[in-house]
Amino acid sequence: MTWDEVFCNTFKAIGKRIAPQVKQKMDFMVPSWPMVEACRANQFDFFQPFIKAGALSDKQMHHAAKRYQLGKTKSGMPIFWMIDDMMMPQDAHIGNSWISLALKAREPLLQYWPVHHCLFGQHLLEDDLPVSIVESEQTAVILNELFPENIWLAYATISHLTPEFLSPLVGRTVTIYPRTDPNMNTYVFFLDYANIVRQHYDIDLRIDTTLEQHATADQKERCIDIVDFLLDSL
Repeated sequence: MTWDEVFCNTFKAIGKRIAPQVKQKMDFMVPSWPMVEACRANQFDFFQPFIKAGALSDKQMHHAAKRYQLGKTKSGMPIFWMIDDMMMPQDAHIGNSWISLALKAREPLLQYWPVHHCLFGQHLLEDDLPVSIVESEQTAVILNELFPENIWLAYATISHLTPEFLSPLVGRTVTIYPRTDPNMNTYVFFLDYANIVRQHYDIDLRIDTTLEQHATADQKERCIDIVDFLLDSL
């Protein structure tokens, strides 16, 4: 055996041995399905008020967790994965932060990684149903079980709301359910936002008025969303 053959065979053997380690590191370097699977969970505290009131069941909680690919951190915080309509995990919302920030802090090579966000629940758009959008991911998850005749999505943070953010919804009937506030600021913002979106995309976009018409002054001071409104009525 020549030196070149020895070197080649040795290199192949080393490569074969370290390949699984390299693959595992790559799988957990950026949002991926192995990462989603590794933190999967089906028990969440935010469901409990509705379960205790008899409005939802454990079975429905487990169904929603699977449908939205929910996870949990080791400390028990819910992980809300942003998975696009191509079934690609883009990022995950954990508390008031994003998993992309933690990954960039851990891996210097990711400093120039351009993070793309999408609507929470966007992977569910294969269903041909009317679309409803709320701010909070946990609100979307709960309402999915209470009102399954709609696809419930969440925008997570108002900074996401460019016209392009809703481009996957072209041709759909879409209703946005804003939080309420004492001065109607959020509602007016969404009226303006809807007008801008309609100029760019063929979306039948409506802004729901339930909270503006029916929330009490106290509820408006608390800036409740639609699931808070339902919870208050249980």
